[in-house]
Amino acid sequence: MTSSHPYEALTPDVVLDALASVGLYGDGRLMALGSYENRVYQVALEEPVDGHSQVVAKFYRPGRWSDEAIREELAFAQALAVEEVPAVAPLALEGATLHHHAGFAFSVSP
Repeated sequence: MTSSHPYEALTPDVVLDALASVGLYGDGRLMALGSYENRVYQVALEEPVDGHSQVVAKFYRPGRWSDEAIREELAFAQALAVEEVPAVAPLALEGATLHHHAGFAFSVSP
């Protein structure tokens, strides 16, 4: 019996397609960043967005957190940034901070 880990399906193409689904187009350069629970990638963009030539895409581990819990985390990060607490807030893309693609929930930050 073979079992696969959910992240086996999170290939570089899926990461780039996920970003494209919210209007961000990577130039193919990805760098995996350390994260215990999730998968996090620094992605270079073809064209800067809001002055940023790179973004960080965070893909949440499937089945670990509800969308409600993830949205609460993202809202908290935004509230910290508004109060000028040193925190990186997620980008609101297409009116949302939490997105879905190919079975993965993800957020994007500068």
